[in-house]
Amino acid sequence: MLKTTKQITLNGQSTINDQVVVTLNANIPSETGVGNINQFTQNAELYDANKAQVRRDVAEFTALVYEVEDEMGAELEAIE
Repeated sequence: MLKTTKQITLNGQSTINDQVVVTLNANIPSETGVGNINQFTQNAELYDANKAQVRRDVAEFTALVYEVEDEMGAELEAIE
């Protein structure tokens, strides 16, 4: 028996001077509409020197994930 699932994957990168500082990804399964966010620091030195900008980027990515979760949640409610 084949069982399949569908999910949305979002990927992002916070960059400083064209160098990747932080890589972000999120997976949001369609069954629940509730995802998880992973954050990987690629360059600790640039992160430390640019914390404010990198943290704004992470906050922007998180807001995008929440927006997608909300859209999926509304779709799930419409189905029920």
